[in-house]
Amino acid sequence: MRHEMDSQRRLETLTRAIGAEAAARDADGAFPAGAFEALRASGLLAAPPVGPTEMPALLRLLAAAGRGDLSVGRIFEGHVNACYLIDRYGTDSQKRRFAEIAAARGLFGVWNTDAPDDPLRLEGARLFGKKNFASGVDGLSHAIVTVTGQDGRQMIIVPVGELPVDRSWWRPVGMKASGSHVADMTGLDISPDWLLGQPDDYIRQPWFSAGAIRFLAVQVGGAHAVFDTAVKHLVASDRAANPYQAHRLARMGAHVETAYLWLDRLGEAWSSAAADPHAAEPQSYLMAAANAGRIVIEASAMSILQEAEQAIGAVGLIAPHPFERIMRDLRTYLRQPNPDGAAAAFAEAIAKGEWTPAAHGAKAPFR
Repeated sequence: MRHEMDSQRRLETLTRAIGAEAAARDADGAFPAGAFEALRASGLLAAPPVGPTEMPALLRLLAAAGRGDLSVGRIFEGHVNACYLIDRYGTDSQKRRFAEIAAARGLFGVWNTDAPDDPLRLEGARLFGKKNFASGVDGLSHAIVTVTGQDGRQMIIVPVGELPVDRSWWRPVGMKASGSHVADMTGLDISPDWLLGQPDDYIRQPWFSAGAIRFLAVQVGGAHAVFDTAVKHLVASDRAANPYQAHRLARMGAHVETAYLWLDRLGEAWSSAAADPHAAEPQSYLMAAANAGRIVIEASAMSILQEAEQAIGAVGLIAPHPFERIMRDLRTYLRQPNPDGAAAAFAEAIAKGEWTPAAHGAKAPFR
């Protein structure tokens, strides 16, 4: 219990450090350098917990980052994903090299979305084309990009410090400091040791679809931040005891706790699947649970947003009230790709018997 309390205090300290410049970076859209200095000082950029059994801890860490600033959480999740992909698919030489780069202030990302009118392509040993949603480009040292070739989708680790960047496209409602600009890699010569893994390793299941649990963790942190803001506002305005407001606080608190419970379940499901990568049943369960988590956490976050908006009132929609910023960020970050497909896949898993309620990790009550 003492260890859990100490761990929670460290996460809350990190959340405060990450959130210290959130309002300023929302205003100017600049890379949140101060927040990443806090992560770096904690050793979490050089050695994030990406091992097969570390997912439960990683999800709580990502939630703490999102609770401080969703834009930071988005960029940090990209760094964590890159570290995971290098650890899983990299050669020994690549693992050593990028561990050294991370320890020497390197920061990584993963860019998969091609510019519709100029997709990234590999011709010989040279890249041509662009990536949209190149999150964190103004602060990254390297990014894993994906290129579709005859044999499948190939990962390539590229240095990004000197790439031409189009910043005119990124004019979002929220998540401004994530800096998800357009990066142009035309003319970039690559060497063989930039290739990561084999074609289609990036989209191997269940890890590709189940990887959604990392951004879910950041979203949970954002929902927690909305809850924090509503509680603080109602207490400061001496309205928390109002019975209608008390009911709103109760419903929001229940939704936040539900989201964390799902994170814990998803972390356990990942660890179970990773413990035996040749067993089909835990992998099927993991994919189904990740899709279910997308449904539940989005619904919980949207409910929290509505309750908080009604609780705080019009003043919360006017800057510099923190709800105005956090609300924009969370609504933007909740718009992840293909939610309908995730729901359909979850329903299919139910019909096939690959997922049933309360089945994972159940303990027998009798001996």
